[in-house]
Amino acid sequence: MEIKNYKYSKINIKGKKDYTKKRNPKVSLIITIYNQENFLKYSYSYIQKQEMKDIEIIFVDDASSDNSSKLIYSLMKNDKRIIYIKNKTNKGAFHSRNEGILLSKGKYILIHDPDDLLLNNILIKSYEIAEYYNLDILQFYVIRGSFDKNKKWKRNKYKSGILYSEEVKNVFFFSVTRTLWDKLIKREIFVKSINSMSEEFRKEKYIVHSDDTIFWGIICSTNSYGFLEQIGYFYNYENPESIVHHYFDINMINLIFRSLFSTLKYYYFQTKENKIEKNYVCYKFFEEKIYNTHRNMTIYLTDGFDYIIDVLEKYINCCFFNKEQINKFIDFKKLIIKRKGIIKNKY
Repeated sequence: MEIKNYKYSKINIKGKKDYTKKRNPKVSLIITIYNQENFLKYSYSYIQKQEMKDIEIIFVDDASSDNSSKLIYSLMKNDKRIIYIKNKTNKGAFHSRNEGILLSKGKYILIHDPDDLLLNNILIKSYEIAEYYNLDILQFYVIRGSFDKNKKWKRNKYKSGILYSEEVKNVFFFSVTRTLWDKLIKREIFVKSINSMSEEFRKEKYIVHSDDTIFWGIICSTNSYGFLEQIGYFYNYENPESIVHHYFDINMINLIFRSLFSTLKYYYFQTKENKIEKNYVCYKFFEEKIYNTHRNMTIYLTDGFDYIIDVLEKYINCCFFNKEQINKFIDFKKLIIKRKGIIKNKY
């Protein structure tokens, strides 16, 4: 992605503010947690190291049963920036994250997983550039690895630059990651995305690939995007409590498939009558996340067959997809019908 180059070090911002003083929050960190006491203190220590102090740190606890709440209360004694919300019942990460976003007050939001780390003073660097260029989104480099094995690698290889209006949507369709933790995003953009969802969809408990889900609404409302060639985040991909490590927990299979096809249905109606969007949002999600990633999980399904078939038929009867794409929808429908027959005969 080669566009108008800039370097953070060359930006001369007149009247540079002192971000070491406490003011109304410029950035809200949204951190959803569920039984994360083993990671929280270490992750929080990296937030403390950030030069930017006028932030709020919103912990949304999804009914943890460990000592996460005690740890957060102990942190709150010395850090007034922390806001703690605890769900009475487990509502899922998607619902909890949205709750934190809607309660936030910062101009910008950064989604932070409790087992990951903020690096290289990224908050002040990304905020100043986003403000200077009036950006809706400012993205930066991520390294991915394990605390134990210390493996690290860059997640993407984009170049510094800025995009405006339609260029933004085009580049997101074809190349930019749809993750949230590598981007500083204006709060108003997040809120628009959440408000575009139905109340029923927003309360789905196990929305997997939730970054993709909310990111579609973000793309629709974004008019300016920038990329900073600076590593700003460490993504820990070996947390055993992550939902991605429970995909084959049979008790969760039906909820996961319900969420996958609720997302697919949401995309279908949000993209309306635009062929490019139908292909690069709806079909890309189906092929990458459902057909390629979760196809083998259909052998564990015990419920929700009619709902899945209904969503697939919308796509099969849609005029926006080519023959090869339609055949994949049909193939998946056959898998569901076959599994439905097995369950029916079994009981």
